[in-house]
Amino acid sequence: MDMETQGLVLDPLEAGEDSLEAPRSKTSLRMHYEAQVSVLRRQLGDLESIRLGLGLSQRKMSQLLMVDPSSWTRWTKQGDEAPPHIWRALQWYSILNEKIPGLTPQYFMNQSPQVLHQKALQELESERAERQAEMSVLSRKLDGFSAEKQALNAEVVKLKKDLKFHRKISIFILSLSLTWAAVLLVWKFI
Repeated sequence: MDMETQGLVLDPLEAGEDSLEAPRSKTSLRMHYEAQVSVLRRQLGDLESIRLGLGLSQRKMSQLLMVDPSSWTRWTKQGDEAPPHIWRALQWYSILNEKIPGLTPQYFMNQSPQVLHQKALQELESERAERQAEMSVLSRKLDGFSAEKQALNAEVVKLKKDLKFHRKISIFILSLSLTWAAVLLVWKFI
């Protein structure tokens, strides 16, 4: 069986003009990349919905991905597939965006990312300070609850002692009452 009957063409010049219609064989690596792109497309959505979700123009999205704007247009309008590395970059960007919410696309596209980096660090520092303040408030509340718990435990111990005392007194009074009742009964029949 020769290669042309299987639909595999190794050299397009050898096969002649018919080779343009014959599908090329895909390597296992290429099939693996296509499977990854399929998974990423299900997770992230299509390219235009990702761009709209980020609130970027086509030009800004092209700058973020470092591709020519005509490539972006070709991938979205003409139905061509974006290369796997573009999908991977979008996945990484979305992960970064989740981990560092203040990270904007401007950070990657600006001439001076150091300024944006400092701003992101300041935002993170202020958020950390707010969380520390919240934690100290919660710690003070926890200390208050701890003191309250100790006071309640002391009161429970005191109430248990009082209950034990009252139980003994009640038993004593009941015994005394029964004794007097027995004495009165005996005295009445005598």
